[in-house]
Amino acid sequence: MNNKNLINSTNIVILAAGPPKVGRQRHLEIFHNQPLISYVINKCELSHNINPIYVVINKDNNELNNYLIQNHPDIKILKPHTQTMLNTFQTALYINDNNTLIVAGDLTNLQSKHINAFLNTDYKCSMYRLKYPWGKNLKSKDKTLIRRADIGDSILLINKEMRDEYLSQRNIDKAKLYFNKFYPNVKFDDNKGNHLWTWLDYAFFFEISNSKINVNETKDKKLGTIYIEDKVYLDND
Repeated sequence: MNNKNLINSTNIVILAAGPPKVGRQRHLEIFHNQPLISYVINKCELSHNINPIYVVINKDNNELNNYLIQNHPDIKILKPHTQTMLNTFQTALYINDNNTLIVAGDLTNLQSKHINAFLNTDYKCSMYRLKYPWGKNLKSKDKTLIRRADIGDSILLINKEMRDEYLSQRNIDKAKLYFNKFYPNVKFDDNKGNHLWTWLDYAFFFEISNSKINVNETKDKKLGTIYIEDKVYLDND
């Protein structure tokens, strides 16, 4: 598939589906002189993608829903039937028969060039690789595994041919297994992004995520990383 066809066959889906908290609307907080969700939407709209932009929100978040309708009438609002993280991903990945570029809705340093880099990749599925890591590599309790700190997933490309594998019970089980190796005394929470989302990606991209020699693509070259020089992972959480 050439780059033009990839762009034309990819949905951009912004995740802003966390349940509303009393006294705080995270995605409506002001950054860069505008509500954060508008900042993220605008950066996605400046990309080369020609498809509609989707925003996944909690079905009970009326304030965010009304804001989007009034200020971004061209975007498509999606509401998962439940508040589970898994249902959020199912909603995002199965809109239609396109590939999906998932973008966290709270990124305060997102640029359109980051989106375009994912839209133009030859990889079927991608995370990003950072010039400036988010911390130090994490080591599992038994010292056999690492989680690379230069790899991030708040922008994530999943090919339509691989979404079933990504959300499979097998990958979920592997995610929980690896999580428990790093945090044996912590109960895995299916509804926390830094549990389910983070560790689904860790398991799916394991050949890269666990690489002690900084392998940046899988042997079959279907999965790989997009190099980003900015601290794109910064958010307001």
